[in-house]
Amino acid sequence: MLNYIFGFNARMGRLAFFFSSFVIGCGYIVLVFGVTGSTANGRTDVLLAQAANSTPLLIGFYAVLAITFMLQSMRIRDIGWDPVCVMVGWVALVVIDRLVAGRYPEYALTYQNNSTVVGAFVNSALMLVLLFWPGHSDELPADDAGDDASWRRSSTPGVATSRIARVAGGEGRTR
Repeated sequence: MLNYIFGFNARMGRLAFFFSSFVIGCGYIVLVFGVTGSTANGRTDVLLAQAANSTPLLIGFYAVLAITFMLQSMRIRDIGWDPVCVMVGWVALVVIDRLVAGRYPEYALTYQNNSTVVGAFVNSALMLVLLFWPGHSDELPADDAGDDASWRRSSTPGVATSRIARVAGGEGRTR
């Protein structure tokens, strides 16, 4: 059932993934601006304090998190990878990366950031793969490749046809 809820069985092409992610991000920015009434203007601590006390922003944040998780799962399925393994590995890497950066602050990117260089590199590489790796939905099927005679029947019989002929006509039957 999780396959259908999280989009593990669906596929999404590169362009659809890019535009969907862009629209989700812009929609959340509009929500933040609408709820807080202002942009950060260099004061992210005030914006974070307003966001932490706002129920619509918290609900919107978790909704955006779930939607991007589903979009990434669909894109990974389109690439041909198993999203159950890849997404669990990606989440595990993020958690381990945050734990390492929290325990050893000298490995963190900056004193305000709680991720390491390795985690940032892997996240960047995976996002580039999701954006630029060709998937199955980007390829044209063989029937639609521009062949004008693709509607004609093949000269070789199909598997079902040969099976019916063998049963009905006694092809290959011994007595």
